[in-house]
Amino acid sequence: MKHKTLGTEEFLGAVVLAIALSIIYYFSEAHTANTSNLGVCLPSPNLWPIPELWSWGLNLALILGTGIALHFFNKAFSVIQTADMVLPSMFLILTVSNPWADGMLGSSSLMVAINLLCMSTIFTCYKSNNATQEIFVVATMLSLGSMFQYGFIFLMPGYILIAIMMKCFHIRELVSFIMGICAPYWIAIGMGIVPLDSFHFPEFTSLFNSFSSKGDILVGGISIGLTALVAILMALNNAVKLYAGNTQRRLYNNAIAIIGLVCAAGIAVDFNNLTTYLASFYLAAAVQIANTFALWNIRKATLWLGIITAIYVILFLIMVL
Repeated sequence: MKHKTLGTEEFLGAVVLAIALSIIYYFSEAHTANTSNLGVCLPSPNLWPIPELWSWGLNLALILGTGIALHFFNKAFSVIQTADMVLPSMFLILTVSNPWADGMLGSSSLMVAINLLCMSTIFTCYKSNNATQEIFVVATMLSLGSMFQYGFIFLMPGYILIAIMMKCFHIRELVSFIMGICAPYWIAIGMGIVPLDSFHFPEFTSLFNSFSSKGDILVGGISIGLTALVAILMALNNAVKLYAGNTQRRLYNNAIAIIGLVCAAGIAVDFNNLTTYLASFYLAAAVQIANTFALWNIRKATLWLGIITAIYVILFLIMVL
């Protein structure tokens, strides 16, 4: 059996570090609020009337919960071929090291949690002849998300493509997907929960106004760009071994890569809303990091992971101090 690069103790260390960084951000001068209303018919999470401390705590709990759930997600679907803790550990480090994702409750932490639920649901449908219920559930979750954050709309074509890759998307599933998108709006409007006059175009606040300084924008951009570059290089490298390996594992990894590409495109194009896509983008990047250490015989792997962690912690401290 292959020796684990990171075990439970190292993962607990990543959890402690994530909590510490989040606390530092909470008490820092960089602690600012985004006032954009980015929902289609409901207020976006950054505008929900929640006390500041609770908002920060809920956001951190969602990120930590997603990190823990990633471990069980990998155990269930073997996305990474080892039971290592690199995947959840690196997800936590990458996500919490960017103050734009590690602040008050926002769409980013909710989107990554919903993405993990959607992937867990659709992965169970591999080569299924009847996946109407699962496809309906996925579409409904994305539709509910779009009510308070329009960025979920861009994920919908991605999940259709994933369903096609999983060989579980037929005419019935297409109808089910459309019904799943319509159902939350139909119920909300029909029951009077959402009046018709509540529908609106997103109200943007410039990213430069949402955060403390232009310097933060620069360092945050460097952090995101570095992650994207490393993730792309690792993905291309990992594709060689994944292609020669288990077909189902390769498709699962391709599906996560699709979500990562959608979120990367959102960050690049939907600039004033880029914070929404960050946590899901970091999840896809963490998968590539975990695959690199699982597929290739990297010497002193723990040291390299420590160096990666140190780089992101330094970038975090530059942004908040």
